Amino acid sequence: MGSATGRPRFGAVNMSTRYWRRGLALIGGVLLGIGMVTAPGTATVAAKTVPGRTLVVVVNGLGPQTTVKVKVKGPKKYVRTLRASGRIRLTQLRPGRYQVIAKRAGKARPTDRVQTVRVRKAKGAKVRVTYRTPKPDTTAPDPVTNLRLVDRTSTSIRLAWRLPEDLLEVKVERSGGTSLDPLDFQLNDAGDGLTDTGLSPNATYTYRVATLDEAGNQSGWESITVSTLA
Repeated sequence: MGSATGRPRFGAVNMSTRYWRRGLALIGGVLLGIGMVTAPGTATVAAKTVPGRTLVVVVNGLGPQTTVKVKVKGPKKYVRTLRASGRIRLTQLRPGRYQVIAKRAGKARPTDRVQTVRVRKAKGAKVRVTYRTPKPDTTAPDPVTNLRLVDRTSTSIRLAWRLPEDLLEVKVERSGGTSLDPLDFQLNDAGDGLTDTGLSPNATYTYRVATLDEAGNQSGWESITVSTLA
């Protein structure tokens, strides 16, 4: 009975050992496969990060503290909006055409708002976006034209003129009369005329009119001399 019961026990132990060894071999193979796929620095992974399939966007003309928005659009609905101050590098791109759309940065504007470049498998692409800051506006606006007397009484004068386009403000000065005449002339709603009241009868006044643009530049003066009625 002892020898009969010993053989099955020995045989059962032997079968469990074989299954255990096979399980270890299978787990080891899976771990080895995962390591080969995900291990950093392997030859396969390094080969996929060659300079091809990359796009470098270089931003010129702005200081290191100034950032701008750059949108990159490519194949398969690829869209990325980035903030850059000097250089952007995009890797692992799908080969094809890409659009680099540069946004304004305050008063600075890109010379080319949209640039198109082709990204290839074996060669990366580079796009330069150059910003320019416009020079200060020092050009004087056009003066008013057709400055004329429209109506007058013994204590009031009404003038009119024609305004240039893109005008921000009208400047009017008055001289003459007496020191007691109040300076209370009012421009009309359109800015192309004024009414001056509270004047002295039978007095002579000189009005001069200039225009101002958004940058604060002033045109030359246009003058007219008129008298109130007695």
